[in-house]
Amino acid sequence: MCSILFDAYCGLALAMEGQGYFFYSLYVFKKNTAKIRILPGRRCIFTILKVCQCRNKEENSETGYRKIPYICNMANAEKNLSVETLRGIAILLVVVGHVVGSGPGGGMKIDFPHPLRYLYVWIDYIQMPLFTAIAGWAYALKPFSASSGFGSFVRKKALRLLVPMAAVGTLYFLVQYLMPGTNNKGELSQMWRIYVFPYTIYWYLPSLFLIFVVQWWMDSRKWMDTPGKWAVCCMAALILSRINDVWILHEVPDLFSFKGALGQLPYFFVGVAACRFAVSLYSRLAVRRVLLAVALWGIVLIQIVWFYPGKYASLSMLLYPVTLIPTLFLLLASKWHNRFFVWIGGYAYSIYLFHGFGTSGGRIILKMMGIDAIVPILLSATFIATIGPVLVDKLLDRSGMLRMLFLGRK
Repeated sequence: MCSILFDAYCGLALAMEGQGYFFYSLYVFKKNTAKIRILPGRRCIFTILKVCQCRNKEENSETGYRKIPYICNMANAEKNLSVETLRGIAILLVVVGHVVGSGPGGGMKIDFPHPLRYLYVWIDYIQMPLFTAIAGWAYALKPFSASSGFGSFVRKKALRLLVPMAAVGTLYFLVQYLMPGTNNKGELSQMWRIYVFPYTIYWYLPSLFLIFVVQWWMDSRKWMDTPGKWAVCCMAALILSRINDVWILHEVPDLFSFKGALGQLPYFFVGVAACRFAVSLYSRLAVRRVLLAVALWGIVLIQIVWFYPGKYASLSMLLYPVTLIPTLFLLLASKWHNRFFVWIGGYAYSIYLFHGFGTSGGRIILKMMGIDAIVPILLSATFIATIGPVLVDKLLDRSGMLRMLFLGRK
């Protein structure tokens, strides 16, 4: 006899969009009822789209249910889990990178040629492009609809990105100003600048906001509804990302972190294409081989940046997007997933917002305890900066006003 299969949509947590959630598998009773098995995470939501007949499905011997892989927008449950795994890995790379510091004068103040400085070269190569590509992939999960209106779209993104940027950024500025032992203290008279110009780790939020606005505008004109149109737009974005701070643009103030938006724009487009055009992208073996070959050149570029600082390093970094784009396509096509990273990925936005308090606070506390060893500081600060924001998320979630102000969630 046929069983009833609920073909359900369960959206992934949008990068910086935070809605969640997928289910691991769908079990269907023979009596037309369903049971959903959910992986650990903050929330799980599913919506019934349609009912269809199915037959000859694999039956689970332990439960007596029939187990049917979940499919969502050309991406099955395993695919969803893999992207959420990537999100978890990406946010951990961000945390570790900020613990180490982007240069010898920041973070743990580790100078060349320490191995952790070499590790940061790798982290810096992939962390934010991966985050941005996941954001594009998640954006493309929901079909574009102009009926909702541009104003409504902007308000939602402003609530999600700009309100927490202002609230958490202000708190971070004040804590950094008042707490002894922190790096890069600002002046109270200059605090207004954090809302207008890029500010420490929060530069990414206004950049991502601008990227969302650009993507909506392009979708409203159907500029990215075919692979050919996408390729033209991506090429233009690639050029803009390389000239975002040179020539005339170098003299232009980086208002609202628009230069960061230009730098990340092609990676967002990659995520959109990986979702919308997955079949044409990944179905051909020759295409996958070309992507892999170009991606491997990224490893070579990283070695040049490390071993040959100077003009060769500058040229290699200029070519980063050329190797990053196929790397991101391959990562988004991966099917590997891990429960721990999936769990971390569910809190990625909260970790991003609040991990700065943990990276700085963890280092300061350990040094006050007389611990100067690099490895204990790295591990402890990373742990505090990762788990602390998870606890903060749970605490803020109890208050509607605090949840909206600091997390951008209603």
